Parts: sequence; C-alpha cells; structure tokens
Amino acid sequence: MSDGLVKRSNALQVLLAAAALVVVIAGLDAAEEIILPILFGAFLSITTLPMVRGLQRLGIPTLIGIPVVVLLAAGALVGIISVFAATVSQFGKDIGAYEVAFNELVRHNIELMEWLGFSDFEAFLQTGELTDLLTPTAIMRLVTTTVNGVVNVLGRVVIVVVTLTFILLEASEIEQKVQVAFGSDAQPAGPFAGAGEKVTRYLLIKTIVSAFTGVTAGLLCRFVGLDFWVMWGVIAFMLNYIPTIGSILAAIPPMLLAMVQLDVGPTLAIGSGYAVINITLGNFIEPRLMGQSLGLSPLVVFLSLVFWGWLWGPVGMLLCVPLTVMAKLVLESNEETRWLAVLLGSPREVRRGGPPPPRLESIG
Repeated sequence: MSDGLVKRSNALQVLLAAAALVVVIAGLDAAEEIILPILFGAFLSITTLPMVRGLQRLGIPTLIGIPVVVLLAAGALVGIISVFAATVSQFGKDIGAYEVAFNELVRHNIELMEWLGFSDFEAFLQTGELTDLLTPTAIMRLVTTTVNGVVNVLGRVVIVVVTLTFILLEASEIEQKVQVAFGSDAQPAGPFAGAGEKVTRYLLIKTIVSAFTGVTAGLLCRFVGLDFWVMWGVIAFMLNYIPTIGSILAAIPPMLLAMVQLDVGPTLAIGSGYAVINITLGNFIEPRLMGQSLGLSPLVVFLSLVFWGWLWGPVGMLLCVPLTVMAKLVLESNEETRWLAVLLGSPREVRRGGPPPPRLESIG
C-alpha cells in the first residue's frame, strides 16, 4: 500500500473515531435521566458491597444481608434529603431578612471601599450588579443548584434501589460466571481484576472523609453561633465529593451569612476553620489514605471534572473521578489503547514504566 493510501486510511480512522466519540457523548447527554440513577445505584453497590460480605462472614445469609444493607443505604439517603430539605425550607422563609441586612452592610461600607481605592464604588453599587451577585439568595441559588442535581437523581429512588439490589445479588456470582466462561484458571475479572477494589476504596475513603468534613464544618458553624448549621454541614459533606472546587463552594455561603448575621470576627473564624479542615483532610489525611490506589494524574482529574461537569452538570462533577478511573482501567485492558491509560496515569506510575500490562494471556 502506498504512503498516500496509508495516510488517507489513518485520517479516515481518526475521523471515524471522532464521529463515534461525538455520537457517544450525545447519547450520554440524551440518556442522562436514565443513566445517572443507574450510575448512582452502581456506585452505592460498590460502597455497600463490603458490608454485605462482612455480614456473610458473620454467618448471615445473603438473602437477609442484602435487604438489610439496602434498607440502611435507602434510609441514609432519605434521611440526608429530608434534613436538607427541611433546613432549606426554613432558610427560604428567613432569607428576605438576611438579604436586607446584607444590602445595608454593603451600603455602610461605601466609605471604606472608596478609601481602598474604589472611587466609583457608590455608583457601581447603585447598578445592583454587586448585590445581585453576592446576596445570600444568589449564593444559595448556586449551591442549591449543585445539591438539587444530586437530590433529583436520588429522588428516583426506585431505579437507584432496584439497581443497587440487583448488583448486590449478582456480585457473588461474578467469579463463578467468569470461571465457567473462561475456565477454572481464569482471573476473577480478567483484565479488570482489582478495578472494583480501587473504585470501592476511593468511594469509601471519600465518603468517610466527606462525612467527617461535614460534621466538623457543621459543628464549627454551631460553635460560632451561625444559623442553619446543620444545612452547612450537609452542604460541606455533599460538595466535598467534587474535587478541587467543592470545598471552596461549601465555604462561601456560611461566610456570607456570618458577615450578615454576626460580625467580621466570626466570619474570619469560619473562613479560617474551613481552610484548616479542608487543608488537613484534603491535603494530608485523604492522600495518605488513598495512596496510589487511583493512579490518576492531577491534570486528568481536573479535566475530567470540567468534562463530566459540562456533560451532566453538578452530578457529573461528583462522579468524575470514579468514571475516569473506570475509563482508565478499560483502556489498560487493551494493548492498542494502553498508551491512553499511560497518559491518564499519575507521574509516579509513569516513572515505574506505566500501568501493569493487561492479563488477557491468563484467560483461555
């Protein structure tokens, strides 16, 4: 084959791959209402599967252990949603008074802002652009949009619970199915052996760290006397699943409310407290617990946050890391796509020579 035909063939393959990618992305976007509840059910099953296996080790039959775990998971979801909804409802009734107080606070500080160099601050204030952007209403709208995206998905409880139940029922049969299909010497999951453990480890550690973040943030707000401290704790818990920006978004609303309800001192205390909590948990404790179990480049994590957030909104941001881990594991399983897995990998993994080669040879 001539060089010209080879180049045209390669160009055609690239175009076909790009077209297929566009079709897949469009399909994921169109099927969002169906896919997201199923994904949440799948991730819940990954998180709760160790509980089922723990009950099995205690001698509790699977047909009893699975309903117990499903009821506990469903109860936790309903409890979080109920507490958050009740607190937000009460906050909505009081938000008008907070907004009036915020506007007064801004007007009383016109001289300070002009002394700092904002000579036209009063004229800018009269346009309403600043108050419209920074009012408690606007900030809460941003945060509740993120949280409501999750609540709406979890609101499809039937799909989530049914998916969770069936995956837990099938989990114990996967190894037997693989051995029947590929032979008794096959690895339990073929080229994906260890994938479930990595995602399970990530979700468990992230959930524990997020829960501790939410509890400490809520108690901090209660300690300084801030209203609706339970809501701020729930928001900190849920937004901590979003890498990089989640903890920042969680700190903004309570700081604004503290500035209106309390004073500068408590506001700085809340800001400093959130910073200490997130630096301690996010930069020290969580990385030590995670180790190198994910093997993702920080740049890849950020780009996946942008992509999945663009595709599925706030819910996509919550799911971005598990989805990217799964994509990397799929790419590792094929020799032709293994180079893409190397690009997604962490610098330490690259220094070791890339991800482990696929174990397809052991199947057969």
